[in-house]
Amino acid sequence: MRINQHTKISALIKANESSIDAIASIAKPLRKIKIPLLRKFLTPRVSIVEAASIAGCEVQDFKRVLVPLGFIWEEDEFAENTQQEVNKPEKPAWLEHAIIGKELDVRPILLGGQDPLKEILQAYHQVPSGSVFLLINSFIPYPLIPILEKKGAQCFVEEMETRENPVYHCSFLKEEPVQELAEPISFIAIHELEEILENYPSEKILFLDVRGLPMPQPMEQILMKLNDLQKAEILYVQHHKVPLYLMEELEKERYTMRIAEVGEGDVRILFYLK
Repeated sequence: MRINQHTKISALIKANESSIDAIASIAKPLRKIKIPLLRKFLTPRVSIVEAASIAGCEVQDFKRVLVPLGFIWEEDEFAENTQQEVNKPEKPAWLEHAIIGKELDVRPILLGGQDPLKEILQAYHQVPSGSVFLLINSFIPYPLIPILEKKGAQCFVEEMETRENPVYHCSFLKEEPVQELAEPISFIAIHELEEILENYPSEKILFLDVRGLPMPQPMEQILMKLNDLQKAEILYVQHHKVPLYLMEELEKERYTMRIAEVGEGDVRILFYLK
């Protein structure tokens, strides 16, 4: 297979599954590609050059591990010009006089080894329609962009500093669709979760405790229960953490998800059919 920096990661995996381990070996952030559900969600959207940006490595690192697998690397003669165009885009008209409704710098969260997705979704939810959510990051959050676009956002990314110390300002203009009022996934207080449960008779509440189970058993157990979930039923899950990648994958499916963080290692989640 002939590839270049614009080849999608999913295409590499489809051509040769050995590329999963090869890519995971490049850098720590890329090890998540070995998680099947995350791989299913992420790889169709991300190209080699985008994955390199996310992981803080070079495109040549991908060439180094993929060529021995039989891939034929083709240099992109327009890569340099294309990159310059990406780094110096023209600002859209909506950003010229935009009102910043919320600003979030996720670099400290990433430095702490945490995934900032939950904080990002919560912050975006707080932004009034017609204003801008400004996300500050050390790389372009390619997987996040389609998630917020589905919620009614327009996106513009601007590199603020040199490539040696990149800082990206990702502006999301929130043009909230009507269906946003009934978000498939949201974070709520524990008393709100209990109020939802009160609407279901006890025989219609399916309980599942996945705390203490080794990975990937929590996800497997939840997916097995959801497969049998009926319209009038609700699945009540006790988890030790917020299953970030599961929640983003399920957002595209037929489930509604309500999450309450009670305390350290105690997360309560409700799943029911839309």
